[in-house]
Amino acid sequence: MSFLAVQPSRLLIRAAVLPRISHTVTVTAAAAANLAARSQMLSAVGYGIGLLGDIIRDAVLRAVPKQRTSHSKKRKRMAGKGLKNRQDLVPCSGCGRPKLLAHICLNCYHDIKRKLKGMKREAEMVKQEQ
Repeated sequence: MSFLAVQPSRLLIRAAVLPRISHTVTVTAAAAANLAARSQMLSAVGYGIGLLGDIIRDAVLRAVPKQRTSHSKKRKRMAGKGLKNRQDLVPCSGCGRPKLLAHICLNCYHDIKRKLKGMKREAEMVKQEQ
């Protein structure tokens, strides 16, 4: 029972967490001993995880290539990533040039834009003459 007297708040927290029960726990001497053993196991597991973390961290820090990857090796790896043919190219209904499906033909767009600019300039010139 000396364990209960020394760490009462810590015992209540662990009693609520370890058995996964939500109601108030009445602790007997046997339960306190069991709880102490569980807490020692948990601290040992935590210590082991800490050591494992140090080992993994060291391994990650050492996982560095010794030399730069050469240009030819990079190109060999990239050889399988070739360009794929587009399947969504269709002829424009206005000019017949290829365009993307569901997009405006750039050739026709630029023609219309030029014509509109010319019409705008003519309108400004007519306005200035008056």
